[in-house]
Formats: sequence, structure tokens, C-alpha cells
Amino acid sequence: MSYSWLKQYPDWVPPIPEVPAHGLGRFLVDTAANHPDYAATTLNGVDITYGQLNQKVNGLAHGLAALGVGRGDRVALVLPNSPTYVIGFYALMKLGAVAVNINVGLRGEELAACLKGSGAGIVISLDIFLDPVLAAARNSGVSFILIHSVFGAEKKINRVSGDPELLIVNDLISAQPDLEPEVEIDPQAPAVLQYTSGTSGRPKAAVLTQAGLVANVVQMNSWVRHATDPGNAALICIIPFFHVFGMAAGMNLSVKRGFRMILVPMFHAMDALAIFDLVKSYRPLSLPLVPALWAALVSSPQVDKHLLAAIEVPSSGGAPLPEWVQERFRELTGRRIIQAYGLSEASSVTHMAPHPAGGPAGSVGLPLPGTVARIVDPASGEEKAAGEIGELVIKGPQVMKEYWRDPDLTEKTLREGWLHTGDIARMDEQGFFYLVDRKDDLIIVSGFNVYPSEVEAVLLRHPAVKDVAVVGVPAGTRGETVAAFVVAQGEETTKAELVAFCREHLPDFKLPRLVTFLPEIPRNPAGKILHRVLRERALKDRT
Repeated sequence: MSYSWLKQYPDWVPPIPEVPAHGLGRFLVDTAANHPDYAATTLNGVDITYGQLNQKVNGLAHGLAALGVGRGDRVALVLPNSPTYVIGFYALMKLGAVAVNINVGLRGEELAACLKGSGAGIVISLDIFLDPVLAAARNSGVSFILIHSVFGAEKKINRVSGDPELLIVNDLISAQPDLEPEVEIDPQAPAVLQYTSGTSGRPKAAVLTQAGLVANVVQMNSWVRHATDPGNAALICIIPFFHVFGMAAGMNLSVKRGFRMILVPMFHAMDALAIFDLVKSYRPLSLPLVPALWAALVSSPQVDKHLLAAIEVPSSGGAPLPEWVQERFRELTGRRIIQAYGLSEASSVTHMAPHPAGGPAGSVGLPLPGTVARIVDPASGEEKAAGEIGELVIKGPQVMKEYWRDPDLTEKTLREGWLHTGDIARMDEQGFFYLVDRKDDLIIVSGFNVYPSEVEAVLLRHPAVKDVAVVGVPAGTRGETVAAFVVAQGEETTKAELVAFCREHLPDFKLPRLVTFLPEIPRNPAGKILHRVLRERALKDRT
């Protein structure tokens, strides 16, 4: 493969890292031993050092073991970016148990389906999420709910007979020793169930192994070159850890490098001022963001080169980065935002632009060390030549083991070791990859995946809805927004009523922001919805 584009950077060569044969928890053990006084997490001005973090992780691991959690057992994390998430996640890694990553915005039947489908016996959450978690946990096989109490909500909630037992995380930790758990970790064993809509539009979980997560950390770590020893440098963790990009590039890489994780529990994509405050206060070495956040940051009138000067590793993932955002950042700093590509089924990252060289405009970079990527014909599977468009398929140590309890979908997606991503892409003659389109009608809102069928299924439950079609339309810094076309039947209804109905069953990013009433949904002779016609109509209506 030619790397001629990189001739202007003669010191850059593709790295060949050695992937250790141990579990993910070993990274925390090593960092705590080598740098016990380094700050590990910072939240609301309160620091926890790596030495303290490791002790808390060990205490929770022993507490979970006392509750019966062992190798292969599933524990759901319904948590925003917080010390509790980091502690809970690494406690499970040290036990050889399985962390079930769940979006904190999920409610009702969707949350219950994730709990029941995963077989999680325990949920770890915050008391502010206790109402929806408890409602979903009922009749889902959950025995215990462990909460970090912020407002004492556990004392006020109405409980019924048979509800899971409530325990306080800090009480469980303080009652246990802080010694390392004596558990032999199988690197090939499942470590994370990463829920994703995937290619079918219904919730399912990619099974990520300890070895796959370790490999992805080592791959990313070897790829990024720092000008100087970063020491206990800061990394602002805005992307949620329950999202695979935040988990891998935010949390796991930080633990490996001994970075200080500046935790941001909740964040609005347009709130650039909050990013400014964090950057000014902590001067982060690394800042991984989704494109919507980069767009908000570089387009703000308050941004300047001095503010961004400390960010040595600006990275973007979750969706294609608009070229204007890249150019604006380069004008301000002289650097490039390092674009990355990945997916839940690959422990996060499979491609990344070289650092600090960057990549050609629009490219998501090169395959990471040990990763092989091809462009194939979606129907025949034949490999396409450079410049031709086809489906992106990937093989590498970070690729998932399977879909949880779904052998048919696993067989369809993993073929002879190749992960069929469902993304349409191309590769240039130098080996750089470019995303072109989605194989399915995926909508990406602020870096999160929304499938039309999810929103359509909810709307069709409303008694006034006869027919519905959902599409995505461009929405500036959000990437896309959800537009719903509704055919009403008899009963009168309003946009506000339908959005309120959706809010009861869907997280905020999946809510339809545009609702248009039509006499009928346009379809072709075969009965398929004409999405192109609806997108054009949505754009026109919005204008």
C-alpha cells in the first residue's frame, strides 16, 4: 500500500504495536502502580487519583462478587460520564463479568428490552434515573439496583412488592477490602454488550471481548504521536462512555495513558460555551468530539487560536466531519482534526487519520494496525478497485465476537471473519477511506444512530396515526434531524401531542422535530416508501 500522501511527513511510518494477552483491567492496575498520584477523574472540581480509583474499583468488585457476580455475568450500566461509571466498568472487567452499556436516555419498553434481553441481574445507576430504571427492571430478571445517591431519591420513591433490592454503591465499596480480586481473566471472554441499532433497526448487542477492547486501546495508543511526554494530561470526556467511541477513545485510552478524565455528565450539542470553560480551565491535550460539537466550537464568535492551542490531539468520530469545520480549525490552529471511523461492532475505532499528519479532505483515515479493510460489491462480495464505491468490510482483532443471542444476524454480518459494516465507502489509491452513504436509511443525530423504524413503530401506537414514514434531513451542527410524515385517521391530533407521545417512549435525540400531516405516504408500485421524495418535501417545508 502506498503512503505517498505522507511524504511531507517523513518521520511518520505505520506502527506495529504488540498487543498484550491480558484483560482490560490490567491497564488500570499498571497505571495505579506507576502513577498513583495522577488525577484519574475530575467532576465538579473534585479529583480522584488513580491510586484511589483502583482501590474503589477493587472494593466494588468484591461487593459485586458478594452479590453473586462472577465471570460471564451481565451487569447493566445506566450511567452518564461519572466516577461511578468508571468504577463500575472496571470492577466488572476485573471480575471477568460483562458490562451492558445502556444509553441513559432510554425509557419504558426499550430499556426493559435491553435489561431482559441481556439477562442482566444487576443495574448500576444514579438515583436521578431511579424511576425509569426501576419501572423497566420490574419483571426483567433484575435482582439488585445499585445507585450512587445524589439527591436521596431512593428514600422517596414508591416501591412495590417484588421490586429489586436497592443498594448504595459507596456503602458497598466501603464495606469491602481494596485488594485486587483473585480472578483469572480469559482475554477471549465477553467483556461488553454494546447495544446498537445496527443494520436491522432493532436493539441488539454486539459482544465485545476483553482481547478486542485491549487491542483497540493499543491500536489507538500506537497511532497517536505526542510531541512531548504528556504526563498527567487532561482529556475532556464529553462523548458518553455508554457510546462505544466515548468508552474506547475517552475512558479506556485515558486509563492506559494515565490521562486525567474531565467528566461531563450531560451536554447539549450547541453549548459551545461550556466547552470553552473546560478548555480554558484544564488546557486538555486531547479532545475527542462528534462533528456537531466541533462545528459548534469553531463557529462560535468567542473561539480563537489561543483557546485551542493546547489541544494537541483534536479528534472526531461518530459521523463524517464537514470539510468547512476542518478548514476552520486549521485556520485557527495550523493543525488538522484527526478523523476516525468505527462502529459498535468493532470495539469502536477501525480507521484513523495519521497523527499529526491528518488525512486528505473528507477521509476517515487509514486502517489501524492489524486491521484490514476492503470495499466490496454489496451483492456479490467481489472486491472493488481503488476509487470505486461499495460496502466497507473489516477484519481485525477489535471486531466483535458475535451478536448477543442472535446467530442468524451474526452469520449475516460476520462472514468468514469479515465484518460487513453496512456503510457505503470508497478507498483511494493511497489507501485512505471515505464514507459515501449509508446502506440503510440511518439518521445520525449529534453522533447517535436513529433508525426510522424505531420512531415509526412508536408513532403507529398512537390511536390517531394511520400511517407514518420517518426520514432524516440535514440540520447543521446536529448532523441530521428526525422528520415524521403522518397520515391521521379520524381523530384530531397535533404535532405537540405526537411529540409528547414519543417522548414517553424515546430518548430526546430520537424525537421527531419536524412533523408533517399528509393525506397518504408516497410509495412505489412495490409498496416501498419513497424516502427521497419525503426528504425533499421535508427540506422544502423546513425552508
